[in-house]
Amino acid sequence: MKRNAKIISLHRYIGIVICVFLVLLSVTGIFLNHTDDLNLDKRFINWPWLLKHYGLAAPQPKQNFNLGQNAVTNYDGQIFYNEKLLFQNEDEIQGAVEKKDFLYIALTNEIMVFDATIEIIDVLENTPAPIQLIGTNSNDNQIRILDDNNQSWVYDEFNNAWSPDISKVHDWSQLEVMSTTQMARMNKYFLSKGISLEQFLLDLHNGAVLKKVGKYLLDIIGILTFVLSITGILLWSNRKR
Repeated sequence: MKRNAKIISLHRYIGIVICVFLVLLSVTGIFLNHTDDLNLDKRFINWPWLLKHYGLAAPQPKQNFNLGQNAVTNYDGQIFYNEKLLFQNEDEIQGAVEKKDFLYIALTNEIMVFDATIEIIDVLENTPAPIQLIGTNSNDNQIRILDDNNQSWVYDEFNNAWSPDISKVHDWSQLEVMSTTQMARMNKYFLSKGISLEQFLLDLHNGAVLKKVGKYLLDIIGILTFVLSITGILLWSNRKR
């Protein structure tokens, strides 16, 4: 009788554990069975802790040039103005400046010009190259560049020509740390979708969400199911006597 009580207690506690697992398995299974009806593959979760758990993170900027509340950022060859992808370029950018309603981004041998809607409208290819820096002068607000001989040049936009710059005052575009606000905006851009609800439920269903721990947990559940069957048979056998 005492032996039966131990078997009953073991059977009961194992049954509770298995029951919790089966409920989880059933609920996730029902949802996954209706993936198309519920559009689970088109719904996304972007909880920070979950993205971190899956090892998802926004790429780190290679270069960043702050322009007041805006920024031009190089993400390994992808050049962004805030969250808008402008173009791709293998070489590093030499700087960026905003003048009135125009944005100028300097590459090594040319300058790309964008309008107020951040659409490209011109490429200045007749620049003294290679370009080292791009900037302005607060006195006349004209675009200036510095070549690799440390010669400064000023751009005459009316004649589309460059001439040696005699000014000694320059506001060169410099690499800067991305602001917290801009970093948050770019993280949202790169991680806006996150993990699909279908993927999360599938990983929850098969234990993959816990990675290696989930694999061993399923092994334990399998063993407990076997023990539950054995204790059930023993209890049934003892009752028949």
